[in-house]
Amino acid sequence: MPVSVLVAAIAVGVMVSARLFMGVLILLGGGWASIVNVVIPIVVALLILYGIIVGQRLAWQWGRLLGLLGGVLLTLTAVGILSKSAEGPGYVMIGVLLLLQGVPLFPMFFALGTQGARTYFRLTCPQCGDAKPKGGNFLFTKAVCRKCNASWT
Repeated sequence: MPVSVLVAAIAVGVMVSARLFMGVLILLGGGWASIVNVVIPIVVALLILYGIIVGQRLAWQWGRLLGLLGGVLLTLTAVGILSKSAEGPGYVMIGVLLLLQGVPLFPMFFALGTQGARTYFRLTCPQCGDAKPKGGNFLFTKAVCRKCNASWT
């Protein structure tokens, strides 16, 4: 496993840990979230983590997409909540937990974009060497080269 993929896996692990801790606090505190709102994001992140570890292209794709979008959304939300930190100590804790979820997603996004990660996830065309294929099927178990239209599994 390349270092970049290991960085991505650790980043997802940090994000899952912070999300789990925050979810437990919300549920124990009798917060507004239901158990479904807490469990579903954790399960999705764990599935992406598993896929990253075993080298599934779909996990690479979702890791890149959710890494960027989730990182921006969680970080901006954290900054907004931290700006209200003068109103109470709870805002600081929530803001920090959101930062612990959002900030690791940026290195994950960039780590999954490296050449080593693209090779690990079998995204490099065996014929022309291009490393930006499109999905050949819904689950991205088959890749199709955008340059030469070669397909591989």
